[in-house]
Amino acid sequence: MTTMHVIIALLNLPGQVPAETLEARRRRLLESGSRSSAIDTIDAWLQSPSAKKEWHMEPDAFAARLKVLVEAPYKLAQSGYPWCTYASVLMCLMRRAPSDVVDYALKLYNTGKIGLGRITGEVSSDLRDFDVARYLRRELSKKPPNGKAHYAQPVDFMLMAGLCSREMNGFIEFDGPIDDSRAAPPIDDLTPTKNLMLASGLYSSVTPTKINPSDTDADVQALIAPSSEQDILLVAPMSYFVDGLNFISSSPKIGRHIVPVVGNDGTRLAFWSWGDQPITSLGMANDGSVAPPTLDGVTGGYSMGINIPKLKETVTDSKASRWVITATLKPA
Repeated sequence: MTTMHVIIALLNLPGQVPAETLEARRRRLLESGSRSSAIDTIDAWLQSPSAKKEWHMEPDAFAARLKVLVEAPYKLAQSGYPWCTYASVLMCLMRRAPSDVVDYALKLYNTGKIGLGRITGEVSSDLRDFDVARYLRRELSKKPPNGKAHYAQPVDFMLMAGLCSREMNGFIEFDGPIDDSRAAPPIDDLTPTKNLMLASGLYSSVTPTKINPSDTDADVQALIAPSSEQDILLVAPMSYFVDGLNFISSSPKIGRHIVPVVGNDGTRLAFWSWGDQPITSLGMANDGSVAPPTLDGVTGGYSMGINIPKLKETVTDSKASRWVITATLKPA
């Protein structure tokens, strides 16, 4: 029996919770210290001469939103942008090393330069001049209504766009990047996701594993096993997440999606995705499963029953393949 099977068995016994390991305790304290340091860095920056209006954002509003993300990484708002890769990676990094992400955010805000581990570069002046808040107001006020409802946060947009600009060699549609699938990495190729996580400097290894129909249920469960030492990303067709969450049936359910899984009790998954509000433009609404408890006492995200047969079903289209990305953290 694997370690994950033992954990699942223990969790299924009333009142039984595995004791915290020494490595898990070190990791928890490290993340807590990084979170505290990140908040201090934001406060110090706000009092500095470099705190000036950039990216069409006032320094106070920028700092306030950045603090929200430090305290609750699941609130990172992907909104209608096709950036689930960047949202997922940033959620993991913000949870594990918020101080590093805050340094990245401040540098990007102040200078337009990208610096996160080995991820370096500089965004274009067009991107810095793009007023995402104004763009959204214009889109939502169109007559007749265009059927979209987006809640993109300018700070979140900036953080994701910085990574997107680096990965896509600066290519973003500035006249309206929402729902533009060209402004996203090819999700059928997980190499960019793997390389992005490795380049962050936080992980010792990142391994994509394809889920196959021949895999046993236990093998799949063992793969989707987040822990203090491993971050797990699940890649599957959008319908898996939409149907699993019982969202309204009018959703188009097209494409694939990638999410960080932050809990698996053997029956249900808890994962972070999309941000802290439903996306009605995708036909998604809060069905009551929003904000379940997740790891480290942080609440938020989504909860769904794990449908292993659906994950293992035979597919003929490679774009419908299911993958698990296992990112192992460097020792705390």
